[in-house]
Amino acid sequence: MKSTGKNALAILLALLMTASALAGCTGADDPPEEEPDELEDWNVFLVQSLSDLPACDSLTDGRLYYVASGSGFRACSGGSWTAIDLTGPAGADGAQGPQGPQGPAGEEGVAGKEGPPGADGADGADGTSFTVVGTVEEPSELGEVYSGNVGDAFMVNSTVHILVWSGSEWIDLGNISGPEGPVGPQGPAGPAGADGSPGPAGQLGAPGADGADGADGADGADGADGADGADGTLPTVMEMSITVTSMKFYVDSIQQADVTLYRGFTYTFDQSASSNSPHPLRLSTTSDGTHGSGSQYSDGVSYTGTPGSDGLLTFTVPLDAPDTLYYYCQNHANMGGEITIASLGSVS
Repeated sequence: MKSTGKNALAILLALLMTASALAGCTGADDPPEEEPDELEDWNVFLVQSLSDLPACDSLTDGRLYYVASGSGFRACSGGSWTAIDLTGPAGADGAQGPQGPQGPAGEEGVAGKEGPPGADGADGADGTSFTVVGTVEEPSELGEVYSGNVGDAFMVNSTVHILVWSGSEWIDLGNISGPEGPVGPQGPAGPAGADGSPGPAGQLGAPGADGADGADGADGADGADGADGADGTLPTVMEMSITVTSMKFYVDSIQQADVTLYRGFTYTFDQSASSNSPHPLRLSTTSDGTHGSGSQYSDGVSYTGTPGSDGLLTFTVPLDAPDTLYYYCQNHANMGGEITIASLGSVS
């Protein structure tokens, strides 16, 4: 609304300025025309609606008001407000805009009434009739020359086709078999046939269920003692992984660890890690074994494989094993540690 009001005010001011310019165009010799007194007193004021117009009296006489709600002008003159029309003549039509996009297709209309039937077409040419005069097993039996009449036909049993003589050749009319008919009703039962000869013996039946157990008999005499069984093997209660770093044995990642073993149980020292390659592990009753002037302890000890690939020392602790043993490297000194041998159970 404010923009429209400003436009209208600009139009009015332009008209006033144009009138003043035209008035200044008169020659210097012409006496100047006296301007109407009321033009000097006209000022333009803005109100929002007609109800906001002040009273049209001597104080507002000659004033021009722009009414924003109606986008029009009112002038106070002679004690009443008068509408002022500043609308100019209609402008020329603008250029036609581009065509808009095509609208969506409308709904399909209702189908029209069926038209009257068309006129009958012309009659077709007469067909050629034939007469079945016989049957053959194969088409080759008819031959290429036939002395009978045009329209004579033969049924070929092997193909169930009809061949018709046209006067110069045999025309194959195709298979004349109709669709398979429905199954007929079941006929009455025939008389019973004579008894056949006995069939071969059938297979033996499955065994019957076991009968109830009989009463226990008297105990027999004890048999002779059987031979002693093979010695049993003790389970491995702990498997220790051996590695070598800086020329020291590591037992389960602990450098030169103190190991506690119990009599009567089996333990393994796994030397499959590649760092064990030149360091075969051995046991001794002397610290550092043969490097400490001792000897190798072998009771309950077995070694299989090769250190660094699949070497494995298995130790089944004898019941009479000493309380302290030592593990060491057969080839290098100061690599091993101490083993404490203990027994399960005690009385005090």
